Amino acid sequence: MENLLLERSKFTMSVDFNAETGVLSLVGNSYPEDAISFFEPLNKWMEKYIEETKGDIIFNVKLNYLNSSSSKCFMDMFDILEDYVEDGGKVKVNWYYFENDDEVMEAGEELLEDLSLDYELIEYSEEE
Repeated sequence: MENLLLERSKFTMSVDFNAETGVLSLVGNSYPEDAISFFEPLNKWMEKYIEETKGDIIFNVKLNYLNSSSSKCFMDMFDILEDYVEDGGKVKVNWYYFENDDEVMEAGEELLEDLSLDYELIEYSEEE
Protein backbone atom coordinates (compact mmCIF):
# COMPACT_ATOMS: atom_id res chain seq x y z
CA MET A 1 0.00 0.00 0.00
CA GLU A 2 1.26 3.46 -0.89
CA ASN A 3 1.86 6.19 1.67
CA LEU A 4 -0.30 9.32 1.40
CA LEU A 5 1.71 12.54 1.37
CA LEU A 6 0.28 16.01 0.75
CA GLU A 7 2.10 19.32 1.05
CA ARG A 8 0.90 21.91 3.50
CA SER A 9 -0.71 25.05 2.08
CA LYS A 10 -2.01 28.25 3.62
CA PHE A 11 -5.44 26.66 3.99
CA THR A 12 -4.72 22.95 4.31
CA MET A 13 -2.67 20.68 6.54
CA SER A 14 0.27 18.60 5.48
CA VAL A 15 -0.68 14.95 5.37
CA ASP A 16 1.78 12.16 6.12
CA PHE A 17 0.00 8.80 6.31
CA ASN A 18 2.65 6.07 6.53
CA ALA A 19 1.39 2.62 5.56
CA GLU A 20 4.48 0.86 6.94
CA THR A 21 4.43 2.36 10.45
CA GLY A 22 0.72 3.12 10.89
CA VAL A 23 1.60 6.69 11.92
CA LEU A 24 -0.88 9.12 10.39
CA SER A 25 -0.02 12.81 10.85
CA LEU A 26 -1.87 16.02 10.00
CA VAL A 27 -0.11 19.34 10.63
CA GLY A 28 -1.05 22.97 9.95
CA ASN A 29 -4.22 24.90 9.24
CA SER A 30 -7.49 23.27 8.32
CA TYR A 31 -9.85 25.60 6.55
CA PRO A 32 -9.96 24.33 2.97
CA GLU A 33 -12.40 25.90 0.56
CA ASP A 34 -14.08 22.52 0.12
CA ALA A 35 -13.42 20.46 3.24
CA ILE A 36 -15.24 17.37 2.00
CA SER A 37 -13.09 17.20 -1.15
CA PHE A 38 -9.93 17.59 0.93
CA PHE A 39 -10.82 14.98 3.55
CA GLU A 40 -12.47 12.37 1.31
CA PRO A 41 -9.18 10.88 -0.01
CA LEU A 42 -7.84 10.78 3.56
CA ASN A 43 -10.87 8.81 4.73
CA LYS A 44 -10.63 6.42 1.78
CA TRP A 45 -6.93 5.87 2.47
CA MET A 46 -7.66 5.12 6.14
CA GLU A 47 -10.43 2.66 5.25
CA LYS A 48 -8.14 0.89 2.78
CA TYR A 49 -5.29 0.80 5.32
CA ILE A 50 -7.55 -0.69 7.97
CA GLU A 51 -8.93 -3.27 5.55
CA GLU A 52 -5.55 -4.30 4.14
CA THR A 53 -3.18 -4.13 7.12
CA LYS A 54 -5.27 -4.32 10.28
CA GLY A 55 -2.23 -2.73 11.98
CA ASP A 56 -2.00 -0.39 14.96
CA ILE A 57 -2.62 3.30 14.22
CA ILE A 58 -1.10 6.36 15.83
CA PHE A 59 -3.08 9.39 14.67
CA ASN A 60 -1.24 12.69 15.25
CA VAL A 61 -3.07 15.99 14.78
CA LYS A 62 -1.15 19.26 15.25
CA LEU A 63 -3.33 22.18 14.18
CA ASN A 64 -2.95 25.92 14.24
CA TYR A 65 -6.57 26.48 13.25
CA LEU A 66 -9.62 24.56 12.10
CA ASN A 67 -13.00 25.76 10.89
CA SER A 68 -16.39 24.21 11.56
CA SER A 69 -16.52 22.24 8.30
CA SER A 70 -13.12 20.74 9.14
CA SER A 71 -14.42 19.80 12.58
CA LYS A 72 -17.22 17.82 10.94
CA CYS A 73 -14.71 16.09 8.69
CA PHE A 74 -12.50 15.24 11.66
CA MET A 75 -15.54 13.69 13.31
CA ASP A 76 -15.98 11.48 10.24
CA MET A 77 -12.32 10.41 10.49
CA PHE A 78 -12.67 9.63 14.18
CA ASP A 79 -15.81 7.59 13.44
CA ILE A 80 -13.76 5.44 11.04
CA LEU A 81 -11.12 4.97 13.72
CA GLU A 82 -13.71 4.20 16.38
CA ASP A 83 -15.31 1.54 14.17
CA TYR A 84 -11.85 0.02 13.77
CA VAL A 85 -11.36 -0.08 17.54
CA GLU A 86 -14.77 -1.70 17.98
CA ASP A 87 -13.64 -4.39 15.51
CA GLY A 88 -10.53 -5.09 17.60
CA GLY A 89 -8.04 -2.61 16.14
CA LYS A 90 -5.70 -0.48 18.22
CA VAL A 91 -5.70 3.32 17.79
CA LYS A 92 -4.02 6.13 19.74
CA VAL A 93 -4.89 9.75 18.93
CA ASN A 94 -2.47 12.52 19.89
CA TRP A 95 -4.13 15.95 19.58
CA TYR A 96 -1.45 18.65 19.82
CA TYR A 97 -2.29 22.26 20.53
CA PHE A 98 -0.06 25.30 20.90
CA GLU A 99 0.37 26.51 24.47
CA ASN A 100 -2.57 28.61 25.62
CA ASP A 101 -4.53 27.91 22.42
CA ASP A 102 -7.74 27.03 24.20
CA GLU A 103 -9.74 27.03 20.97
CA VAL A 104 -7.80 24.19 19.31
CA MET A 105 -7.49 22.32 22.62
CA GLU A 106 -11.24 22.52 23.25
CA ALA A 107 -12.00 21.50 19.67
CA GLY A 108 -9.97 18.32 20.18
CA GLU A 109 -11.60 17.68 23.52
CA GLU A 110 -15.10 18.13 22.09
CA LEU A 111 -14.38 15.90 19.10
CA LEU A 112 -12.85 13.10 21.13
CA GLU A 113 -14.55 13.09 24.53
CA ASP A 114 -17.60 11.03 23.57
CA LEU A 115 -15.64 8.43 21.61
CA SER A 116 -14.05 5.24 22.85
CA LEU A 117 -10.69 6.13 21.28
CA ASP A 118 -7.54 6.27 23.39
CA TYR A 119 -6.45 9.91 23.09
CA GLU A 120 -4.21 12.49 24.65
CA LEU A 121 -4.34 16.29 24.44
CA ILE A 122 -0.74 17.50 24.26
CA GLU A 123 0.33 21.11 24.74
CA TYR A 124 3.46 22.22 22.88
CA SER A 125 5.49 25.39 22.68
CA GLU A 126 7.19 26.98 19.67
CA GLU A 127 10.49 25.30 20.50
CA GLU A 128 9.05 21.90 19.67
